[in-house]
Amino acid sequence: MLIVNMAAHVERWIFSFLLFALVWKNSKTDKVKKDNEIEVSDLAIIILSQPNPYHVTLSSKLRSSIVDQAKGISQTSPAIVLLHERWPTTGSWTIFPILSSIAKDFSTAKWIFFCEEETTVKLEGLLKMLENYDNTKELFLGRALRDRSATIIHHFAFIDNPQKFAYADFAAGFLLSQPLIQRLARMIKARKDKMDFSIDVKHELSKFIWDEDKGPSLIDVPQLCAGSNSEDCVTNFPSKIPDCRPIISKDDIFFAVKTCEQFHKDRVPVVKNTWGKEAQHIEYYSDKEDLTIPTVYLGVPNTERGHCGKLLAILKRAHEHPVISKKPWVVITDDDTILSVSRMQRLLSCYDYTQPVALGERYGYGVSVGVGYDYITGGGGMVLSRAVIKQLIGGDSAHCPSDDSPDDMMLGSWLLNRGIPITHSPLFHQARPDDYAEGYLSHQEPVSFHKHWMLDPYKVYSEWFAKDGDVHDEL
Repeated sequence: MLIVNMAAHVERWIFSFLLFALVWKNSKTDKVKKDNEIEVSDLAIIILSQPNPYHVTLSSKLRSSIVDQAKGISQTSPAIVLLHERWPTTGSWTIFPILSSIAKDFSTAKWIFFCEEETTVKLEGLLKMLENYDNTKELFLGRALRDRSATIIHHFAFIDNPQKFAYADFAAGFLLSQPLIQRLARMIKARKDKMDFSIDVKHELSKFIWDEDKGPSLIDVPQLCAGSNSEDCVTNFPSKIPDCRPIISKDDIFFAVKTCEQFHKDRVPVVKNTWGKEAQHIEYYSDKEDLTIPTVYLGVPNTERGHCGKLLAILKRAHEHPVISKKPWVVITDDDTILSVSRMQRLLSCYDYTQPVALGERYGYGVSVGVGYDYITGGGGMVLSRAVIKQLIGGDSAHCPSDDSPDDMMLGSWLLNRGIPITHSPLFHQARPDDYAEGYLSHQEPVSFHKHWMLDPYKVYSEWFAKDGDVHDEL
């Protein structure tokens, strides 16, 4: 009997202990959840907006959507700022020059959320998702991208194993905790200013945050999405070019292809046999007249690097020629640019050619330290509205120090002097498809790629652009 009573006592003791442990665990979990509970007021939202009127419309709609969602869950609106309004300074799009200001202005926010103008946001879902993360720690949340191989656009970083480094896809939005923002502000303050190139801010900012493994690595969050159909997504990004109708006509676009005699036999035929066939107005500018193409000689000799003289001559011709001068849009490309004319039509339908529009893939020089200037990288194509050409050439604002000065960078400086902002589109690409993360291209309809190096340009055109077919002007 004594043994039976002892067994029962032990059993009750074990049961009591397990019950206590369960209650303690649940209370601890509840405490963590309570500490991590996020309200709208704990969130500061920065929309990476641009000053072009079309982009202002996009960012304003997103801001209104978030405000309406906050009202729908009976909470006050979070702090929402548009990048181009709050920080209309050189290089703010790289994030680096504004980190200190963010740390100061939003010091009470637990999380800083950055997103693109076209990012869709489910506010309530985003808040619930954040409860799973400890905002008292230095955390970097986003949709992870990984390079397939070492690439020139990332300065061949992590060349031994480029896939080991994850960087944030801005299209899906990304989040920085308050402790991390404060750390980054201190790092920026201690950093020596350096004039350098800004090429891919997604990779450059993520690498800065990682800080040679002294800072946090990106946490891949599956609910932050781009081009996804999952109902679990709290953010998303469209995978199609915006539907801005009516679609402009091919007759509205003039294509200027820069080439030289060296490439008359290999690069030029690729253009003529692919996208050049779809262009209604196209000319090939070379250092030698060749009637079989035909080429146009503008009196500018070929240069090994930098083609400022040739670019300036093209712009003058576009301004003065009786036919070209009536075209709303001028697209300047290299002879190894691969693009889609129909997608160019659809994209340009979103913009007003009577306004100064300089469109393409934006790079920067010196802008990450708040000086320098932006420019459109030439290989992906430089798109200029008629209003821009009129200001640059009609206003006598464009001059080349020498014929071999870098044409795309000189154009950037001319635009800066005229107060014309670069409008960035991620659909233009300075490099080859393989130079971009698969996850990045998966939610795009690219407009262009660049370079024939170690690839078959016909295959690239066939895979990415040939299926588009024609775009009927009456659509």
